[in-house]
Amino acid sequence: MVALPILIMALGSNHNQQQHVKEAMAGLNRLFGGIRFTSQVWTEPIGIQSDKFLNCLAYVKTPYNINQIKKAIKHIETECGDSEALRKRHVINLDIDILLHGKTMFHKQDWNRDYIIKLLKEIEQ
Repeated sequence: MVALPILIMALGSNHNQQQHVKEAMAGLNRLFGGIRFTSQVWTEPIGIQSDKFLNCLAYVKTPYNINQIKKAIKHIETECGDSEALRKRHVINLDIDILLHGKTMFHKQDWNRDYIIKLLKEIEQ
C-alpha cells in the first residue's frame, strides 16, 4: 500500500474574512475527506494596503495530483467571489496557496512568515 502525499494549503482573506474562510473550509471539506484545519489568526497585510487578513492552514493526505488540486482550489476561490479585478484593488475575498504537496514545497518565502511557522506547529502535534 502506497502512502498518500500530504497536502498543506494556506487560506487567507482580507474582505468579509470570517465568512469567506468559512466558505472555503466548507468547499475544501467537500473535496477532501478528512481534511483538518489549524486555528485562525489575524495578520497585517504584506505588500499591499488593506484590512487585516484572516488566515489558517488546511492539511490532508490526498490521492489528487497537483493539477487537480490547483483546479479545485481555483474553483473554490471563484465561488467566494474572488477575481482579478478585486485583487487589483487589494480586495482578496479568498486566496488559497498550496504550501506542500508530497515532498514538493511551494511559496517558499511564505514558510518563513511568523504565522505560518506558528500554524505549522499545530500540524506537527
